[in-house]
Amino acid sequence: MHRTITLITGILLGLIWKRRTGWSCGGIITPGLLALYPPERIALCLLAGLLLAPVVETVSRKLDLWGTERTGCAMILAAILREVLPSGLGVGFVVPGLVACDVNRQGIAMTICGAVSCSLTTIMLTGLIS
Repeated sequence: MHRTITLITGILLGLIWKRRTGWSCGGIITPGLLALYPPERIALCLLAGLLLAPVVETVSRKLDLWGTERTGCAMILAAILREVLPSGLGVGFVVPGLVACDVNRQGIAMTICGAVSCSLTTIMLTGLIS
């Protein structure tokens, strides 16, 4: 039940962030998922997204991908990266893929700022709730 509350809280905070600032926080599910991770895994997932962003940009331009196609491309590249990395790192493909897409669309600062602030707020709120 705690995981569900954490995910829902993260989604709600991400939606509030988007409405208030106009910026996305690395995907609708990202704050909730990051709130479930230990700090080192959060850092690795965000770093993986940042490293994927220029690759996604290059592939998207070469193949003329936009919108959902670009997101799909980012998710595929993130899944490939996940297979290349040692499994002990625990880096999935959803968060890095979504972060890479948002970094390409709106820049590093606003994406990371939104993801981290919404995730930390989710951690604090769900810690108070549970």
